[in-house]
Amino acid sequence: MQEFLELHPCFLPGATDNIGPGGHHGPSFSAVIRQPPLKGLGPTRVPDFMWVRRDTGAIRPICIEIESPRKTWFNKGSRTPTAELTQAIDQLTEWKVWFSSPENQLIFAKTYAPRYSHRPVEPQFVLVYGRDSEFRAATSPHDNPDYMRQKRDHMPRSREHYFTYDQLAPEREAGDYATLTRQVDAWSLHSVPPTFSTGHHITEMSEAIGDPSEGLSRTDLMSTERKAYIVDRWKYWRGIALSEHNHMFSNGRE
Repeated sequence: MQEFLELHPCFLPGATDNIGPGGHHGPSFSAVIRQPPLKGLGPTRVPDFMWVRRDTGAIRPICIEIESPRKTWFNKGSRTPTAELTQAIDQLTEWKVWFSSPENQLIFAKTYAPRYSHRPVEPQFVLVYGRDSEFRAATSPHDNPDYMRQKRDHMPRSREHYFTYDQLAPEREAGDYATLTRQVDAWSLHSVPPTFSTGHHITEMSEAIGDPSEGLSRTDLMSTERKAYIVDRWKYWRGIALSEHNHMFSNGRE
């Protein structure tokens, strides 16, 4: 699932402003970050994915943990969470502890949103786990699947959001969002979806990444001609991003 979602980030919760408050200015770099290292005080934490959404009031990272769709939420017969679910939720707790440090928040802002590092950091946390079939009468192993669904829906704590894989759906707005990797002190393009287009929305990303060719090589369902066109337009928008002159942009897609 990790590989599929890296290639198709529009399925990830948080691609739009549907997780937590604010974040309506979109994600940094118009991209999701795969396995971003959270380095600072204490052990380094590594979510599976992270959006860094923002608005005028705050930087709003959305850290995502994905588990297997085969895992179950509750033990059969006891109504208690499985050990695997408890471990997954503990992962979110570890991230909360990391972000609770003001020093870590400062490091995070300078690393992942340097243009907005003066803004407060207000994170949200997402768990994607299991399938809806556990809570449907025809397929559930539980005596009262409706009750277990209600229990599941009441489990998320503050700033937490839980999903099954059946709840994931592509967001049209996120069709242009890429997938990036953070490497020490530099960025690389991991991949773009087949729906990817260029335009002024890639200026921030093209400023940070000089050549998109490696990422394009992982993109399926895209012709060689289309990839060559994106490389050409990438150079153009990188030139705009690095220019000292002011420019006016339209919202067209290329």
